[in-house]
Amino acid sequence: MTEENLYHIYAKDQCLYNCLREKEFKEKWEELQRIIGLLKTDYMEEDLTYIKLPANSGGNGQGPLGEGSFGTEPPGDPSY
Repeated sequence: MTEENLYHIYAKDQCLYNCLREKEFKEKWEELQRIIGLLKTDYMEEDLTYIKLPANSGGNGQGPLGEGSFGTEPPGDPSY
């Protein structure tokens, strides 16, 4: 079985979704951008960010992560 990259999506400093596979990430990312563009919320598109965890990181934030990563599990509840 091939390991996949995982993604965490944030709005400001709040984790909205964590440990998303590529397909789930793309769907949620596009959905969030549309929602923020259409609805009056406390967030702007610039507030949306994400981090990409390499497949070899184990997805738990403890593996070798890129610059700007937190190095631990993201705050907030699991997205599953």
